[in-house]
Amino acid sequence: MSSALRFAAVLALLALPAVSTHHAQYTLYHRLYHPSEPQGRFQQRGTVTIAHDNSVSFHSAPSFADDIYSFAGDLKQVRNKDLLLYQVALERDGDKKEEHWDISSVKAVRVCSSGPVWFLVILPFQCHLSESTSEQIYLHTVDVHVPIPYAINYFVTQIPHDGACPKSRSKKTKVLSFESFAKANTTVMIQGSHFPPLPHLASPPPITPDGQPVTPVPEKTFLQKYWMYIAALLLATMLAGGGEEEKPARRE
Repeated sequence: MSSALRFAAVLALLALPAVSTHHAQYTLYHRLYHPSEPQGRFQQRGTVTIAHDNSVSFHSAPSFADDIYSFAGDLKQVRNKDLLLYQVALERDGDKKEEHWDISSVKAVRVCSSGPVWFLVILPFQCHLSESTSEQIYLHTVDVHVPIPYAINYFVTQIPHDGACPKSRSKKTKVLSFESFAKANTTVMIQGSHFPPLPHLASPPPITPDGQPVTPVPEKTFLQKYWMYIAALLLATMLAGGGEEEKPARRE
């Protein structure tokens, strides 16, 4: 074996581990957003790693807990907290422009009508991120075999998808900590595109060389279709009846 072939074989063997450990990484960001407040910048939320076998793993950013504590401090300064959103963004293919990212939002807090009205003024009962124990991140891709995420959906539990506050069996009002969300469990899933079935289209109507639709021939009536049979039947009936009348009477 020549030296050139040996060198090529060595390169091929060295390339095998690189292929088996190939993976793709996508960065997620998060922030608090209020429509009537100055817009804050996104902070790194974590990294999603998709291995060659399409297994998905998520690693939170080291600053995630500090960001949540910072968000909790900002929350106290917001007046209309019911409009506050918690946003998670997907960075597409290393594009650092935030306006090109896909964003999914959930309500950060929601003031629920729990307890007397006078008590809510003093200590409002808040839900959503403060009661969330886990979060689900759905990354959408066209082909699940070659996953390249282009969109993101974000949900938290125990909050229903309709945004309602979770029902608690306890009637006691409790103070909820927004910082507890820093300990929530994170689940990341890849979802492929599902195309609806194609509709069954009817064949187009025939047209004339002038481009006008062909006028269908009007359907014949019953008499127009079977007049010859009716005439033959009447003729046969008349001939049979006339023959009986012309027979001579029998003499006794």
